[in-house]
Amino acid sequence: MGIFSRKKPVQKISETTVTHPALGDITVVQSQRARRISVSVRPPGVVRLTLPPSVTLHEGMRFVESKLGWIAAARERANRRAAVVPIAPPYSTRYHSLDLRPTVDVHTIRVRIAAGRITVIYPAMLPYTAESVQAAIKRGIEQAWRTEAKELLPRRTAELARQHGFRYNSVAVRNTVSKWGSCSGRDDISLSLHLMRLPDELIDYIILHELCHTIHKNHSAAFHALLSRHTDGHHLELRRRLRSFSTRW
Repeated sequence: MGIFSRKKPVQKISETTVTHPALGDITVVQSQRARRISVSVRPPGVVRLTLPPSVTLHEGMRFVESKLGWIAAARERANRRAAVVPIAPPYSTRYHSLDLRPTVDVHTIRVRIAAGRITVIYPAMLPYTAESVQAAIKRGIEQAWRTEAKELLPRRTAELARQHGFRYNSVAVRNTVSKWGSCSGRDDISLSLHLMRLPDELIDYIILHELCHTIHKNHSAAFHALLSRHTDGHHLELRRRLRSFSTRW
């Protein structure tokens, strides 16, 4: 036995499958158009070997052996991409709905935020799953989040500060992905627009966290006791729930 077993005989111009001991099934295509041996990995990790008519299967499999490291890395990348679910309607933020418009007579991708809609216009030749279209969709969603965050977060911060007896200097909304919020030494509060991913009670938790930093500029026991008091003893539960969310896509 060699390093692979053939499932079907390979014809001069054909497609067949062979089994490699490390890679599993490999699709082998022998094509008149091919000028050189090539190997590719297609989602969800299928290895495809293309051979010119004059190249034998044995030569092709020797080429595969020389590319094992590259194939493993390409499979890992393909698996990561496959794990990401493309964004498509029905998708809504708090106040905006996603509207995808593939259009025949356009050649660039445009995003428009208006009238409660995130409209993404893109060439009809592109699938909505294309990386460029998905990037535009995410850009549009972040624009909608920014609009919503600027309307909601300063107002909610003022309400919670008033209810809980805190004072602060200012509130800013930023596209921060390293943290949900921060409070400066001058009691300026910065909140990430990605708070708009969160349910209401976790938004309140983050705001109260930063308001508590107007009293304690650290994460000492006194800080945690203050935060626990202002969250009715639910501080640890809310912190655990927050860990299931991320500021990043």
